[in-house]
Amino acid sequence: MRSARIIPSKLFFKHLCEILVVALSVAWAWPVAQAIAEVHPSFLYKLSDFDGPVAFKSAQIEVDNQRKEIYVADTRQAEIRIFNTNGMEVYRFGDDGSIGSLIDIAISKKGEIFVLGQKNNQLTLTRCDFKGRPLNTLSLKQLPTEYAAILPNRFTIWNDQLYLLDAIALKLVVTDTDGLFRKGYDIARLIGIDEKKRANTEIGGFSVDPHGNVLFTIPVMFSAFKLSPEGVILSFGTPGSAPGRFGVVGGIVADAQGYTYVADRLKSVVLIFDRNFNFQTEFGYRGRQPHNLISPGDIELDAEGRLYISQMGNRGVSVFKITHP
Repeated sequence: MRSARIIPSKLFFKHLCEILVVALSVAWAWPVAQAIAEVHPSFLYKLSDFDGPVAFKSAQIEVDNQRKEIYVADTRQAEIRIFNTNGMEVYRFGDDGSIGSLIDIAISKKGEIFVLGQKNNQLTLTRCDFKGRPLNTLSLKQLPTEYAAILPNRFTIWNDQLYLLDAIALKLVVTDTDGLFRKGYDIARLIGIDEKKRANTEIGGFSVDPHGNVLFTIPVMFSAFKLSPEGVILSFGTPGSAPGRFGVVGGIVADAQGYTYVADRLKSVVLIFDRNFNFQTEFGYRGRQPHNLISPGDIELDAEGRLYISQMGNRGVSVFKITHP
């Protein structure tokens, strides 16, 4: 005798399909929910003085985690303003013309202020005390021939070393805090840029992460890069207007957990990627609300997870709190 077979009814198939749709929806939504929950930016305030938010037009930001202060180099006014972690100005210097044309600043662990500027058409690198009073002028020493003509226009300090970047020539020099050469990187050569295209390929954002990796962006390539101390380079980025894609990339920083933050001037957002460069979220967008951004440029992180973002359009420096596991 043949064994009986159970033939599913149409109603059974209908319920099965509904169950599968729900299951697949949950499965597809889970990574998205994870990405959204993984990292969350929230607007805090703008850097201010007693008259309200300071309307910086163009600014470079530097964070002093040891003393919990934020330095803003107002490159148009040629002055340096210092804020506490509540966003209020506590001190300023340089407005008397003593530092000349201002390009960038960096703070050492000792609290010394290094100022990159220009006087009498000459590039200057000045070491100042915590009050901004000049101590001495540094000169770069023992540079190899291939780096002898470097004209740095961005720099930072990491692990008591100066990282001086020529964003136009695409070369990076690392020295000690007295200007003595330690090592150099020909970035154009590392990322395979032809010599004929070097002059038309300028670096946008630049920083050194907590692990000593050099981070930079190149707007014309729609890409961000990570250069290890050993000279290994990785890149990521795809052009486009959709979330997670690059328009005109600017500032770039990373935190100790490996999250990377990239400012996009064209889209007026900051994009966040995980340690594997998987897109997590983006925030800001052009507008006049406090949480909106207008062409964000330089960005910096402090040890408490606050992200400082300079903008155009007299929007000053906005501060966001970044939370993640």
